[in-house]
Amino acid sequence: MASKNNWQADQAGNTPEDNVDKILETLPELNKLLSDISGKSEEQQGITNQISTVARSLSAPSVLTHNSSDGKLIMRLQYHFRLLKLKLGKLEQFRTNLEAELDKHLATLQALVTDLDSSRVSSQPWHWIKRDLQGIEKKISDLLYQLPLLSGKSENQKATAYGDQDEGDEVHQEKAYTYLPGLHTNVEVLIRCETFRQVKQKFIDLDIERKMCLLSFAVFPENREVHRTVLMYWWIGEGILPVQGAEEAVRDILNEFTEKALVEPVEERRKVAPSSYKMNPFVHSSVIHLAKKVGIFDIYSGKYNKPITSKSEMGKVCIVEGSAEAALGENPLKIETVFNVSERDLDSTVKWFSKNPRAYRRFTINSSEAGFKSLNVFYLGRWERSKKRHIQVQNHELMKCLKHLTKVKVLSFQGISTIRSLDRSVCKLQHLIVLDLRECYELTKLPEKIDSLQNLVYLDMTGSYMLEYIPLRLALLKKLEVLKGFVVCDSLYESVACKLIYLKNLPKLRKLSIEINSDDLSVQDLTRYLVELKALTSLKVTWRRELDFVRDPPTGGAVKEFLRTMTMTPKFRAPAPFVFPSQLKKLNLQRFPDRVLPSWLQPKKLLHLKKLHIGGGRILKGFGDLPEEATECAVEVLRLTSLPQLRVGWIELKQLYFPNLTFLENYECPRVTLTPCDGSGIWKSDQD
Repeated sequence: MASKNNWQADQAGNTPEDNVDKILETLPELNKLLSDISGKSEEQQGITNQISTVARSLSAPSVLTHNSSDGKLIMRLQYHFRLLKLKLGKLEQFRTNLEAELDKHLATLQALVTDLDSSRVSSQPWHWIKRDLQGIEKKISDLLYQLPLLSGKSENQKATAYGDQDEGDEVHQEKAYTYLPGLHTNVEVLIRCETFRQVKQKFIDLDIERKMCLLSFAVFPENREVHRTVLMYWWIGEGILPVQGAEEAVRDILNEFTEKALVEPVEERRKVAPSSYKMNPFVHSSVIHLAKKVGIFDIYSGKYNKPITSKSEMGKVCIVEGSAEAALGENPLKIETVFNVSERDLDSTVKWFSKNPRAYRRFTINSSEAGFKSLNVFYLGRWERSKKRHIQVQNHELMKCLKHLTKVKVLSFQGISTIRSLDRSVCKLQHLIVLDLRECYELTKLPEKIDSLQNLVYLDMTGSYMLEYIPLRLALLKKLEVLKGFVVCDSLYESVACKLIYLKNLPKLRKLSIEINSDDLSVQDLTRYLVELKALTSLKVTWRRELDFVRDPPTGGAVKEFLRTMTMTPKFRAPAPFVFPSQLKKLNLQRFPDRVLPSWLQPKKLLHLKKLHIGGGRILKGFGDLPEEATECAVEVLRLTSLPQLRVGWIELKQLYFPNLTFLENYECPRVTLTPCDGSGIWKSDQD
């Protein structure tokens, strides 16, 4: 108690920012002590072995005893405190209530560190401190959710047109830019310009689908980079692109626009080919005018022609920051597309779906309106490549609206940080093709009945690092082609989690990225799963070995019955000798865990692979035995990043291991020597 009082005295007069910094310094120390003590306890008592051998019922898994620390809980605490630090700078009036809370939590955490570091500590400390940590997490999380409601909107937020979408430091994320009017604000001048006449003629020559695609650029700010994937998702939802072959179709459209000088590809030194596009101001103003004349997009209808949220004649709604509450016409629900251009606070969008918009906190869904059935694209997430715009939804009633959007094909929540779980109403979206959950940092679980989305083709969870497991029934999505962010979890979730071996039931799976959160899956183990994925052309694997800890297992009453209906074999049977899949063209291995490459991954065996990226392998030393003559390796693009122990020279690399190499990235690989890479670590054969 004396030490606790001393810390409280030391913290007198400290600001909340100071306390947050000290808490962030304390948490890693706490995690390390817990890991050390848990390791000693397991070594002495054999706890881990006992847990792994306990047989559990599939229908009612038993709750296991917790003797090791929950690293994800501490990670969530760190995330909450970091996010809190960003928001504290704006909320001076919140300091009074916050200071006492932070002082208490800091004293509690530092007292725990002292107790754990003492000789009196128990060999099983997680029992008596887990509740304290969970209580702190809940209180801080609740405080975070109150912050936007207390802060309101600043004057520059209300005045901005698009907000800050530039790359840069995070402390400038709320900075707003003054809107500069374009040529479209003066129609008489615009239509007399030669550029407008050229754009108009090129527009007339396009077919109807490509006209719609070109006019889509009207919603983006001029000269802003738009990634090809965003356009593809959007155009799929509009019915412009076919679901099958959409990636090739969007490339063809953008290549045609590039040839006609309607858009410009964004050249990046680290990219083999451009993946983002932008439109210059003159063409952009012409497209804005054409889009308004056609009636497809009309966001420049506010005072002084500034962007404002409005519904076009064709039912397209673009949400602009500071105006999401704008009137959407007599029947605001008859819309086909909702696209979030620049809004950060999406709570006001709930009003569109409420019977009583003025009292949307007492939410009553307006389900009688037929307009719900017309919505095809619900793009609430972030479209920018930059992560500067933090999007939040405090009113979680918005999630309940989803079950009424029966025709929606594209649903994007990218970058919405306050989504912790998807409402089960998502499972009612029978026509959903694209579910975009990228960078939903708070997301911890998906609905168990995800197999209801039988038309789902794209499921992207990249950057949603808090996901604990993937529901077992995902393996029943027969149309799924792209699956990113798949989590390989520890054994505690095996009764309800989808395993890699189950993915062989997805006959169309082309692209897969995996996050491995356990020590059970090695590089060699990948072979048994690769051979089962017959259509796979692109694979990314990331090992996260430090995330090996014991957590509460979820329960699922229908799991046993579901497993009986699966057309898969639960137990693995030894496969034939592994041969590298000929259809796999792109392989990305991050945080590579071994010292040497397995035999099947050595260059001489890569007869069909075109792109190879190995990164973050702290102990990888080489590519195998040095061949006497050039191999038949087909790799053309090679990326080597953060491999401090890898030792190879340029002559061996280019002439023996990878003779067909045309592109090399060499980043933080000090022992990869004498390469002709530039200052950015890039070499291209056409510029040699």
